Amino acid sequence: MSANVAYDPAAFAAATPDTSRLRLVPGPAAPRLTVCLPHAHKGHVFGGLTSVLELARFLAPRYPRLRFVSLSPLPEDGSRLDLSPFAAGRDAPPPRLVGLHDEEPLEVDAGDIFLCSFWRSVPVWEAFAALLRRDGRPANPFYYFIQDWEPGFYPLGADHLLAETTYGHGAPCLAVVNSQELARFLTRKRYGFGAMVAVRPSLNPALAQVLSALGRQLPPRPADRLTILAYGRPGHPRNCFPAVLSCLWRWLRDHRPGLAVPVRLLSAGTPHETVVFPDGSELASLGMLSLPDYAATLLQSHVGLSFMASPHPSYPPLEMAAFGLEVVTNAFAGKDLSRTHPAIRNAPPHRPAEAAAALDQAITAALARAGRPGQAVLPASLCPDGWQANFRRAGLPVLTPAV
Repeated sequence: MSANVAYDPAAFAAATPDTSRLRLVPGPAAPRLTVCLPHAHKGHVFGGLTSVLELARFLAPRYPRLRFVSLSPLPEDGSRLDLSPFAAGRDAPPPRLVGLHDEEPLEVDAGDIFLCSFWRSVPVWEAFAALLRRDGRPANPFYYFIQDWEPGFYPLGADHLLAETTYGHGAPCLAVVNSQELARFLTRKRYGFGAMVAVRPSLNPALAQVLSALGRQLPPRPADRLTILAYGRPGHPRNCFPAVLSCLWRWLRDHRPGLAVPVRLLSAGTPHETVVFPDGSELASLGMLSLPDYAATLLQSHVGLSFMASPHPSYPPLEMAAFGLEVVTNAFAGKDLSRTHPAIRNAPPHRPAEAAAALDQAITAALARAGRPGQAVLPASLCPDGWQANFRRAGLPVLTPAV
């Protein structure tokens, strides 16, 4: 018989942040924007966190007070986010950065308006709303910046249910949805948002700057070799890394013998061991690239391979297409990026032969254009403007404390 295992009460509680340490205090009548972040480490600002900070920068001037709350322990001072780009309204004090796990309880007051940036931050608003109601006040509304269908990150179970519950707060919740594709999916699911505003994501500012510096004129790709760039994140099931490998191997086995030029296989996303295929070909991991290195890699690659089992379009296939790569991705529940850009092709990740055939079509198209300069064309899923103009055009309402 196996030994008994002691029940750990903290095991399930770890699924959500500890909100028991919120403390309601008397505060000024002036509203305060409280931005909940997954972490406050300046060295790990990519993709979704960049978008959150842009939304915070857009909303901040509309509030006389501003603070950021990290749901992870705060890093050392030199590694923390730079708050200098963020300014609240006129004559406002400088923004503060605090941690939910600080020694002191997280003080909240009746003027707090929360910006929840991912599903695990919504329980912090829930705890705040409970404190207000206990004090005889109505719950304040909150912004919920939704950048993916996060319940889908988990198998059916407690985490899935917890994540999906955050979509059911009704009138207090203003859902700001990062992509038209995701907004359509959430609408079909009939979630209980008070209101929804959908925005098309903007290209990362650093990548947009690279294209602007080039005058949107892309340098020619080499014609004497082929570089395939895969979005490789083995630890994230929604990115279908095993399907990426199956697609590459099927292409190597069935299609590469007819190709005369040397082939380089690269993986960017998260670090992993070099993958060696049966014919000796290798997929080398570049890991998590800096934005300048990522842009340079995009400009030197011919074909992009990026799967995403999610209604959100995901940034990599859109960035790859914008930088002139021929792209293979997948459709999902109404998401069809092939309609947004001529260089994007759909392939079923679960059918390696079909995916490899789509990859071979992309390779043929890329090599036909190699050696000639190109023009950067944004996919229609991306907003041509920066985030600030993007949010301004969306007409986001300014939430105020409940009366």
